[in-house]
Amino acid sequence: MQVQEPALLRGSYTGAWAGRRRRLAGRAALFLFLALVGVLFLLPFYWMIISSIRPVADYFNLPMPIIPQRLSLENYQKLFARTLFLRGMANTAFLAIVSVITQVFCCALAGYTFAKLRFKGRDPLFIGILATMMVPAGVGMIPNYIMMSRLHWINTYWPLIVPGVANAFGIFWMRQYCLSVPDELIDAARIDGAGEFAIFWRIILPIISPALASLAIFVFLGTWNEFLGPLVYLRSSELFTVQLWLSVVSQLGEVKQPFVVMAGAVLASVPILVMFVTLQRYFVSGLTLGSIK
Repeated sequence: MQVQEPALLRGSYTGAWAGRRRRLAGRAALFLFLALVGVLFLLPFYWMIISSIRPVADYFNLPMPIIPQRLSLENYQKLFARTLFLRGMANTAFLAIVSVITQVFCCALAGYTFAKLRFKGRDPLFIGILATMMVPAGVGMIPNYIMMSRLHWINTYWPLIVPGVANAFGIFWMRQYCLSVPDELIDAARIDGAGEFAIFWRIILPIISPALASLAIFVFLGTWNEFLGPLVYLRSSELFTVQLWLSVVSQLGEVKQPFVVMAGAVLASVPILVMFVTLQRYFVSGLTLGSIK
């Protein structure tokens, strides 16, 4: 004797299957949308790479094919032969590394001070530091230049390193993460006889390491992409940064050569990609750490 399935049960099966199909369709549509957005974001980077290895003669062939028929390293050869671009990358790497070390350490120390230590005038001083973030960088360019000139720091790297050590954003960033460290942990270390710097070095820094990595990425990107500061303070071509060399690469020869600029842009992008891929795990965890209680 055949047992018939109840209509109510069949209806629940049908409704569950329909809901599952709607969820699958929604996920597929979301995946296609994100894939399209990803392609749109990667297209300029792809065009930059392809243009850097495209022969100069193909520049006048319009329309340019998306996939080049010929590949050449001519643009890189011109870049290295006529400029000190590699020297500029080394100069920028030096500035970026020094800026990352000094700014991350000093901002972390200041952030710990404002977050966990109590002293007179702490809150007004912190508000004053935050207020400097609302002042455009160009406003202080002339007085800063006069001050650096009197210190005989023009055409040196000191004006690009020293003013950024007390970074208002970095201090605010590190203070917010230091607030998440339990006070009981610090009090226990003090009871054991640890000094404030020992607490900062042995306890605070390991806990806020994701925030340190995030700030290191921000400082590295800001230093690597800095153009106005090196343009104002540097005079010698041997001290030029990569951004200054990119600004003059297009003037090589009598005719502008955008493919050579593309070659320089590709080389200038490599350190940024390497650093982000290396610290991506810490960067993501650093951005989400403050939202977890």
